[in-house]
Amino acid sequence: MGVFEDIVQQSSRKRDSFGGVLERRREKRTPMLRASQGSMTSSLWELEMIPAFGLTRLLDDIHDLNTRATDSNIFFEPDILHAAWPRLTSLLAQEGCWMLCLWESVDTRRILKFFAPVHVAKTGLPRHRVLQILSNEYMPIGTPLIDTASAGETCETLLRLLSDPALGMPSVFDIMHLRQDSKANSVLQEAASSLGLPFRECCTFKRAALLASKDPKATIAGLLGPKRRRELRRQMKLLKAKGEVSFSIAKSEDQALDAFEEFITLELKGWKGRRGTALYNHKRIAAFSRQIVAHLAARNACQFHSIYLDGKIVATLIMFERNGRLIPWKMAFDEAYAAYSPGMQTMLFATKNLLSRKTFIEADSLAQNNHWMMNRIWPDRIAITNLLIGLKSDTLEELEGACRAKYNRQMLKNLWNKWVGKLRLR
Repeated sequence: MGVFEDIVQQSSRKRDSFGGVLERRREKRTPMLRASQGSMTSSLWELEMIPAFGLTRLLDDIHDLNTRATDSNIFFEPDILHAAWPRLTSLLAQEGCWMLCLWESVDTRRILKFFAPVHVAKTGLPRHRVLQILSNEYMPIGTPLIDTASAGETCETLLRLLSDPALGMPSVFDIMHLRQDSKANSVLQEAASSLGLPFRECCTFKRAALLASKDPKATIAGLLGPKRRRELRRQMKLLKAKGEVSFSIAKSEDQALDAFEEFITLELKGWKGRRGTALYNHKRIAAFSRQIVAHLAARNACQFHSIYLDGKIVATLIMFERNGRLIPWKMAFDEAYAAYSPGMQTMLFATKNLLSRKTFIEADSLAQNNHWMMNRIWPDRIAITNLLIGLKSDTLEELEGACRAKYNRQMLKNLWNKWVGKLRLR
């Protein structure tokens, strides 16, 4: 949960300042890279690494690939990509990034077969240089878009072309935040094995999720422990004693845009406003967020689950939806009502609503491992892994070094999160 929750802390450099001018110059200097190969079926495969500022011309092809992909990734959908890039390039990929595209040309048709934003990163402890799909704690789904019809051939061709020395790419390809049960994970591993390339899964963990239930009432009754449920009921009773409590779900475009402005105001009044990390304090992040909400709400894919007291907003949760699959994006609450657990109350309200829907399939919390709230309220788990692939057959040692480095960093991060979680539960 909390995608882009802390990213605004990194945006101390204003876009229109001298530093911003340097950022734009760096983006323009990021070169477009190409590699190609023919095939026995007389088709031509072309790999293009297109700088972020060239994204606009790809949007229609990405939209088409989304309808054919082995797995979905809401962060790689055209609306969200168009809102994020290149507006947030300097925040998400400070050294610049490319849109990694693999095309197959047959006769006069040119079809996008693989897509993912990538950047060259130094990862782990000690640092190792890798080519990394752009996924982090702010966008924690790194599943690439792969054409279902020729997934195996697509992945084999991709790995061959990425190893072209002319591209100058690192020898390890790092696919972060990949669902372990995804088709993309299995087909990439099969392709690497077929080509004799080393690969490893590392830093695998399970994060909270909510799956559709055949017996929603029983699932709802089993959420949290009996003691915690009693406490939440007591707190809600005390809140209702202060006035009329109402629950609302905003789905239409007009409702969602109004609810988003309520959210920004609510967030600004809280600790994020005091720390200067609220959306309101950062124009680029706020503009990006408004654009996402507007685009998704127009497709009925953005929802606001909110609690009101006498018509005044107490807490709100923004959720994105795609084909029955949802993710919680951001949450804010009025700290004046902190004693009534407004965040937990809102999440419980949203959870009950999701389980009651016939079209609901699953919700991915996007939370970190052992998240202090989501692990308590959502009972299911999905396995998330990092898949590292050596782009040459002799890169096993370098691959294992990168795995160890990522593991060291993850262990330190887990210890920190565990310590913070204990403090919050006190």
